[in-house]
Amino acid sequence: MVGRVYIPIECTRFVESFSGKVPALRVKFYNFLGEELGPLDIPIDTGFSGSIMVETEEYDFFRVGELPRELWRTYRTLTGPLPMRTARAILEVGGKKLEVFVESPYYGGGKRLIGREVLSQLVLVLDSINNETCIAKTGEK
Repeated sequence: MVGRVYIPIECTRFVESFSGKVPALRVKFYNFLGEELGPLDIPIDTGFSGSIMVETEEYDFFRVGELPRELWRTYRTLTGPLPMRTARAILEVGGKKLEVFVESPYYGGGKRLIGREVLSQLVLVLDSINNETCIAKTGEK
């Protein structure tokens, strides 16, 4: 029999959303001047292929690391292409520091999300019974 044991390192309570409670992670950000933002509890979204999306007002904090406009990403949505302002930043989550792209829609307000580019670098346990998202490490069974 093959099995894995997941050992929680750090857990974050689910956050309220328009659709009820959703999984989230507690993170800190650092812009390219070394200024800190957080801690923030940000919902995770496996439907978003990018790293981090933030609201338009929050994006100003990251503007110092903004990429040239020709390097901004564009996502396809049901309403058509959506260009995203894109900046580089450092994300601290579960004791790890990751270089990420922080994005915000060029048109519209945006929202806070952690996408698959970040999630693919973490081991997560979604504990819906206790309403927690836990960053974990694997152990031996």
